[in-house]
Amino acid sequence: MDTLPDWANRTLGQAGHERVEAAIAAAEARTSGEIVPLLVRSSSTFGHVPLLAAAFILVAAISLDLYAVLGDWIGNDVAAVILVWIGAAVLGYLAASFDAVDRLLTPRSDQAAQVDLRAEVEFYEQGIGQTRGRTGVLLMVSLLERRAVVLADRAISEQLPPETWQEVVDLLTDGVKQRDLAAGFCAAIERCGDLLEAHFPIDPGDENELRDHLIVKD
Repeated sequence: MDTLPDWANRTLGQAGHERVEAAIAAAEARTSGEIVPLLVRSSSTFGHVPLLAAAFILVAAISLDLYAVLGDWIGNDVAAVILVWIGAAVLGYLAASFDAVDRLLTPRSDQAAQVDLRAEVEFYEQGIGQTRGRTGVLLMVSLLERRAVVLADRAISEQLPPETWQEVVDLLTDGVKQRDLAAGFCAAIERCGDLLEAHFPIDPGDENELRDHLIVKD
């Protein structure tokens, strides 16, 4: 069993990890498809968040006339301005350490685009697009953005249209919303197995080309 990073251990745990891997084995016992679940800490870049948060704090300071209040208190208007700017910078940096702030200050469209891009990159990095029958499926959850993506290889896409996977995506995101990632992954994997079994039943000589495990990455 792979050692989980602290953030994944808090949200999933080793027991949850084992449940997901058992679900993969059970689903793949019914289909020649290769189901690859992936949990990532985040997909988006948030380098802009500290600056944006600091800017909002400065606007609030101006609105509350904090410069004047602080200047009267310490008796030095220049020092008051410097202290407010330093305080805004520090608070902006601290605010950016909270996931909720990162989500709030990053447009949803940007988050969606970056999660989709991360899924495409991982699809190829994990070798999902290299199975002999082109029957690999990626089930990715990006935790910070609370988004999920399902990508199926060519042979599956020829049999199942893209809208087929919305149900699987919903199961994954429900797990995130309900703070039960293991349940979300297990339900999604089981449903994925149902969909694949109808078109890609298990072959007596089927070879497991990709390891049956949940991939966890930052």
